[in-house]
Amino acid sequence: MKNRFKLYSIPMLVVINIVLLWGCKGTTDNNGMVLPEKNLSYSQHIRPIFMENCIEANCHNSKDLAGGLDLETAFPTFMSNSGQVVVPEDPEHSLLFQLLINRVGEIPRMPLNRPPLPESYIRAIETWIAEGAKTTN
Repeated sequence: MKNRFKLYSIPMLVVINIVLLWGCKGTTDNNGMVLPEKNLSYSQHIRPIFMENCIEANCHNSKDLAGGLDLETAFPTFMSNSGQVVVPEDPEHSLLFQLLINRVGEIPRMPLNRPPLPESYIRAIETWIAEGAKTTN
């Protein structure tokens, strides 16, 4: 009986692990942060991306304000010298998103003089904007 249980338990554990992994939709970044495919939280998912790549790089913080954009505040307005950089529900017209994937006019791709953000970060920001760019969650 014990051997029979061991024989069936290994395949069952494999099936359980596959089901659990398949049910956890989203991607994990290099820091272990899970970035879901939808229902992104500004405070849990998006702000940490900004903190790591835009604020700690001494670019868009309250002190340096590169391009007039301050991403350090808990609830940023997303106003810059170029105007409103996030258009809720419209990533294609959101300068912030567009600059993560390409140069826009005279403004170079962001982050400036650094490698592009990981694709998972860019997709998370795109989804967050498409979902309304709420900063209250």
